[in-house]
Formats: sequence, structure tokens, C-alpha cells
Amino acid sequence: MRLKNISIILIIFSLPLFAQISSSYSRYGIGDIVYSYSARRLGIGQLGVSIADADFIGMINPAGWYKLSRTRIEFGIDYNNLFISDNNTKKFYADANFSGFTFAFPISRQYGVGAALGILPYSNVSYDVVQNFTNQNSTIGDYNVNYKGTGGLSKIFIGSSAQLPLDFYFGATLDYYFGSINYSSSVDFIDDNKLESEYIKTYQVKGLGSTLGLLSPDLTQLFKLESISDLRFGVSLNLISKLNTDSMLVSNSVIDDDTISQGFAKMKIPVRINAGLSFILNSKYLLSFDYSSQPWGDYSFNNIKPGNLDNSYKISSGFEYRPIRELGSSFWEQIIWRAGLSFEQTQYFINNENINQYSVHGGLSLPLSNENTIDFGIQYAMRGTTDSNLFKENIVKMSFGISLGELWFIRQEK
Repeated sequence: MRLKNISIILIIFSLPLFAQISSSYSRYGIGDIVYSYSARRLGIGQLGVSIADADFIGMINPAGWYKLSRTRIEFGIDYNNLFISDNNTKKFYADANFSGFTFAFPISRQYGVGAALGILPYSNVSYDVVQNFTNQNSTIGDYNVNYKGTGGLSKIFIGSSAQLPLDFYFGATLDYYFGSINYSSSVDFIDDNKLESEYIKTYQVKGLGSTLGLLSPDLTQLFKLESISDLRFGVSLNLISKLNTDSMLVSNSVIDDDTISQGFAKMKIPVRINAGLSFILNSKYLLSFDYSSQPWGDYSFNNIKPGNLDNSYKISSGFEYRPIRELGSSFWEQIIWRAGLSFEQTQYFINNENINQYSVHGGLSLPLSNENTIDFGIQYAMRGTTDSNLFKENIVKMSFGISLGELWFIRQEK
């Protein structure tokens, strides 16, 4: 399979980017945060800050690119199922979307230099909520208010890694953030003689950012551990400058469409800090433990802090079984298996309640060849509560990805 024949990428980029069902809570702030785009990371809890891969492209810590052994192309598709319930009703939503594309290649294995670029989602806004109102006033009558939101933020990145003294590794990216977030509310009168109306608020966002990462050297020799190898700590920072935001409020009705207001503002997204520990047991079993934190209480739009966001954090653990490659191994003996657990206190703070999420993860990689795999990941999550007039959500997310690797830029002997 030749990577240079990449016409499939043109097909992928013709799909709508990152349009998906996320959560009814995504109407607040910039929506649900995307921790990882790949099926592999989804299978081990979505983080993996200290994991460096030779045959996968990790995005949460660019320092891990030092270990790349091949030029790699990765892309994925997600299928999302969302079950929402409150004290009175239940609803089900489902959607599929393109989850991201990355391209990476080694430059110098001796000095730990690898490079990567791509396009990935950062946040998703996707909700559809209806409120029913009964009005005794015969002039107005009963009506429904429909709240909808779509869009989110994405980023285009380019970055590299390098080896530092004492076998530390450092990585950095330059990120360009962009996106459109649309919020709409419409009034639908039960009486057909009443005129419906709709208000649409749109944010067009753009700006720069960066991700910085650091990996420790292998600490197994320091602790003299025999059955454990590749014991590493990792840390990364996701920094975003104040994003330029053009906003527009439009009123639509049967009579007329009117632009009520237009303006320019700054959007401040707080720094995300990630830290983790990982090691390999008996040369086959990878275990990882990770923590991510982002002070969403500091988020502001036009220097105004909303009251429904709070500081968030995520704790995850992951397990991966990777069999040792041997000549003559069968297809089934080369399958990579994954599992994970995670807990997240999301950024949403509604009706004096923190919205928490509990998740179970799993996945596997099927070999196409020694360097190429088809990857599957699945996450089942429970979020929120029906108390305090809130929503409870059961989420099933399935991710499908392809990771292709090949030797490029190798000088051939004549």
C-alpha cells in the first residue's frame, strides 16, 4: 500500500468537517472539548500524555513524535449515539462525522526530530432542545421555544520534536484556530394564526495558539526495575491567544429578515494542562495514568465571564496489549487490544450542579501489514443528572481510523 497515492484524502476533505451530535450542555461556552481524534486514544481513555509511539501519531504531547519510525498518515470517522432524558421525556440522536487528519514523518532518529501537521477538532456545539409553554392568555396562546446550536472550533497545526540533554524530549506546535458557532432560538405558536419568529446568533472565530510538550527519559534504569520498561513522565500545555470573534445577531420572521446587531470581541480560552505516567510491563502490556485540567472559570467573551462554567478536570487510565511481533505470527496473534476508564468533571456548572461524566473505553487494531492498521475504538459514557431540572445523557461513541506507514525520504543505493 503506497502512501504517495493519497487521492483518498481529497475524498475525505470533501466531507463536512466535525459536524456532529455532541450534548445538550454544549450550548454553554464553546461546547464539548475534544480530547483526542484517534480510535487508539479513545480506546485507552483519550489522553496518553506520556506515550510515545513509533507507529501512531499522538497529538496531546508533540514530544512523542521523536519515536516516529515511518512517514505516517492517519484519519478517522466517528459515529455518535446520544440518549437524552429528563424527568418527562427521552430522545435519541445519532450522527457520523470525519474526526481529523494528521500527517507525520521522522527527520532524524538520532536527535529525536519528528514533524507533523494536520487538521483536528477542538470543540463541538450540537444540541436541539424544545421547551413547551402553556399560556392562559388567549391572545398569545400555547407555544414552543426551540433552541438549536451547531458548529465548533477546529485547528490547523504544524509542529516538531527534538531531543534535549539528559535524554529529555521536547515538542511544540503552531496552531491556527478557526470556526463558526451558531445559536438559534425560535418561537412556534400552536395557533397557526400566530407568526413564528427566530433569532440567530453567530460567532466567527479565528486566532493562534500552541501546544508545548515534554517527555522524561526512560526511568527504569534509575529504579532498577526488571519487568518494567519505558517508564516515562509526560506533561503538555495547550495555549491559545485571545481569539478574534465577529458576532452577528439576526432576526427572521415571515415578514422580514433583520440584522439586529454586529460586533467584534475577544474570546479568552484558558490554558489546558496535561500530565501523565506510562510504562510497559513484560514487553507486552502498556499501562498509562493521566490527568488533564482546564480552568474554565477564567473563560470570557468580550471580557464577560459566564456564570455557568467552572474549572474542569479529567482523570483516565488506559491498558494496551501489544503482542511481540514474530515471523510466522497469524492475523489474530497480531491484534492490539485496548481498554480504559475515565472520570471527567466537565466545564458545565448548571443550576448549582457540576456536570460529571463517567466513561468506559475499549478498542483494537487489526493489522493490514507490519506498519499499517485499521483501528476501532468505543466509549460508553454517562453524563449529568435529571435532578435540578437537568438532563441525563448516555453516550455511545464509536471511532474508526486507518493508520498508514511507509519509508519516505530514504536515499536509495545505486
